[in-house]
Amino acid sequence: MSEITEKLPDKPASDSVRPAEILIVDDTPGSLQLLNDLLTGAGYVVRVASEARMALHSAKARPPELILLDVRMPGMDGYELCQRLKGDAATRDIPVIFLSALRETGDKVRGFTLGAVDYIGKPFQPEEVLARVKTHVELYRLQTRLEEQVELRSGQLRVSARQLRESRRRLQELTAFLQSVREDERTSIARELHDELGQALTALRIDIGWLRKHCGVLGSTVVERADSAYALVEHTVDSLRRISEGLRPGMLDVLGLCAALEHLAGQFAERSGIACEFAADRDEYALPENGAITAFRVVQEALTNVARHAGASRVWIDLGCAGGRLRISVRDDGSGFDTELPRQGFGLLGMRERVLMLGGEITIDGNNGTQVVVSLPMNTGETA
Repeated sequence: MSEITEKLPDKPASDSVRPAEILIVDDTPGSLQLLNDLLTGAGYVVRVASEARMALHSAKARPPELILLDVRMPGMDGYELCQRLKGDAATRDIPVIFLSALRETGDKVRGFTLGAVDYIGKPFQPEEVLARVKTHVELYRLQTRLEEQVELRSGQLRVSARQLRESRRRLQELTAFLQSVREDERTSIARELHDELGQALTALRIDIGWLRKHCGVLGSTVVERADSAYALVEHTVDSLRRISEGLRPGMLDVLGLCAALEHLAGQFAERSGIACEFAADRDEYALPENGAITAFRVVQEALTNVARHAGASRVWIDLGCAGGRLRISVRDDGSGFDTELPRQGFGLLGMRERVLMLGGEITIDGNNGTQVVVSLPMNTGETA
């Protein structure tokens, strides 16, 4: 008749010194009693089962920290019980030590193949039993604590990852807001420069032009001063137009991205003395909101970096469409730079943020000159 009994220590131990709970499975009453007395005397909590099915039920109901399992039992033998234990997620991690008078290598190999951690031969040697039990209980507890620590750290990492993603999202929202405010402010300043100062300078140029025509009777000195004043106003008007275009390219709103970039390339070549070629595979590209200004600012920043740092003699700007995305390439024949350096300028960081905010991609190659490649999504329905 099968039975399961349990014997607890007289004094309950604290969690820090909690005795290990061991399940002994053996159909021989003498072996059960011997192992029960031996392990209980050593301070372990012992549960015994004389039949495999009851042992399986007991292990699932409250998994022990170690199972001592006899191989030869009627009905379900130890090998089958071990196989079932290892096939169940609730019991597969419980270490199993086989108990058997079988000493053939094949019997031991079969036990280890099924997942047993050790093999104790009958008749038992008390010192050997206690030593092996102590070793495997400690290993099991060490593994359990390690798994708990791994799970704890994994949970902390998951929380940290969520916090980082949330911080990144908020930072992107803040960056987008600041970029929007900056563009609005630039547009406002450019408009005021054009409307207020530009009109005043235009009126002043007209008046000085009239004076130039009528001051000849006042002598050559007056004419020279009038010519100088007119030239200064002309230069100021050109500077004002350049500054206004830098703040907010009016051509971008009126004629579109390609025309604005071609004009930018021409101005860059004229001011820097660096040849700049512009090419596009179509006249215009359907970009989402802020897409055109983002593309323009990226090219503008790339050209600024070329003028300041590259030491280049030629720059190529290429626009093309593939797979519903706009590809922008700005390449120079300058000295290049190490893109692996941890610290990069705020200009490059600003370019990256602008592109990422629109769901785009950016790569920068500093070998054999510098090449900035940007990919931006285009409006739905735009085809290559």
